Amino acid sequence: MKTHSINAARANFSKLVERALAGEPQRVTRYGKDAVVIVSEREWQARPRSASTLGDLLARYARAGKLGDDMSDRPWTERRLGNELK
Repeated sequence: MKTHSINAARANFSKLVERALAGEPQRVTRYGKDAVVIVSEREWQARPRSASTLGDLLARYARAGKLGDDMSDRPWTERRLGNELK
């Protein structure tokens, strides 16, 4: 499996996708550490069903406290629904 920095992957994303579609997964690193692997949809669907799903990964992330309820950094302001119709 070939490894690419995130900047190289961004610059050559279509090539990485083509390689993944040809059956060669591509690893992408961020800050020098393994971050993600690009695989074809066919390979993703063929994985063992015991493997983590996206939902499993998000649930694990939430249980670790990384999906907090703090939404103070939202770019919008609160307003009651329907006020603009009066």
